Amino acid sequence: MELRRKGVDVVSFGIGQPDFQPPPNVIAYAKEAMDAGYNGYGPSLGMPELRECIADFLNEKYGLDVKPDEVAVTAGAKAAVFIGMLALLEPGDEVILPDPSYPLYESVANFVGAKTRFVRLHSGNNYKIRFEDVEKLVSSKTRMIVINYPENPVGSTMDRKDVEALVELAYEKRFVVLSDEIYDHFVYEGSHYSTLQTDHWREVVYYVNGFSKTFGMTGWRLGYVVSNRELISKLSVIANNMYSCPVTFAQIAAAKALRDGLEWFKPILDQYRRRRDLIYSRLLSIRGVKVIKPEGAFYIFPDFSEVIRAKGVKNERELADRLLEEKGVVVLPGTAFPKEAGVNHLRFSFAVREEDIEKGIERIKAWVAE
Repeated sequence: MELRRKGVDVVSFGIGQPDFQPPPNVIAYAKEAMDAGYNGYGPSLGMPELRECIADFLNEKYGLDVKPDEVAVTAGAKAAVFIGMLALLEPGDEVILPDPSYPLYESVANFVGAKTRFVRLHSGNNYKIRFEDVEKLVSSKTRMIVINYPENPVGSTMDRKDVEALVELAYEKRFVVLSDEIYDHFVYEGSHYSTLQTDHWREVVYYVNGFSKTFGMTGWRLGYVVSNRELISKLSVIANNMYSCPVTFAQIAAAKALRDGLEWFKPILDQYRRRRDLIYSRLLSIRGVKVIKPEGAFYIFPDFSEVIRAKGVKNERELADRLLEEKGVVVLPGTAFPKEAGVNHLRFSFAVREEDIEKGIERIKAWVAE
């Protein structure tokens, strides 16, 4: 932002925010709700209309029987993760996290005093979370495993057999699967298989999703949880004390948006698939860069090890700084996500225009060649 104020043309592959606006009808719904008086407090677990619409939406999508009282609306998906960990973890409990993964999970686990163990994702298996790798880390102290798929920052999905095996293991060993599926509609090959489609989801799954990514509603702060009704009812105590309630008029708009369906999203998914293919091919054209094509989300996680050695750069953080300062390109260092698997990697968000992808990667390519 400072460079832009100085007149520098900055290309940003940084923040994971869709570059499209919410559908015009959803914005209109929010205005109508405000005009209708939905400007005050609402229930801590969310407006009944939205809880019912979320249940109906998931039931239609996955062939389920989720009930409205098994749904809680939260002030963003981050809050959904936070209140779940706060409710379910005690100091000393062990939590298994992917490495790399979204930094929030480790941060909240540390906050509640839990001990973190990391399952290493790597290019050898396309950065996928595999059941056999997780199983090795499970102990008598394991209370939770966090999975996120499609995954931030690598864009990998999970195979159905691994999802089912993990939930079955959690049921046998009595720990929780916190499943963050916020990117479930950004899948470029195949389809998304949800933890809610497994046999024991009511016993062990804490499902997280929201409206930020698919609907482009990042600033509206609406997430949601699906789990067994006993846990959902207890979450109201935490939610009430933390943020009172999610934004009321936004919930009314979101409920109507779900009823309208997602037909409008299909061309957006096609656009993001083209961007995925473009940034993948352009990164491959940079000498020394290794990269796996992501299957979902809108992130790509190339390995710049050879570039770092050849250019005499200290590490991925210095590389990110120099690309910003010398070429006006924003990327995130892989070790922000949050451990060793991100060494020598950079994360690119391709939620940007195709012309900016071309321009930004060409600048990096030129910097490497200089």
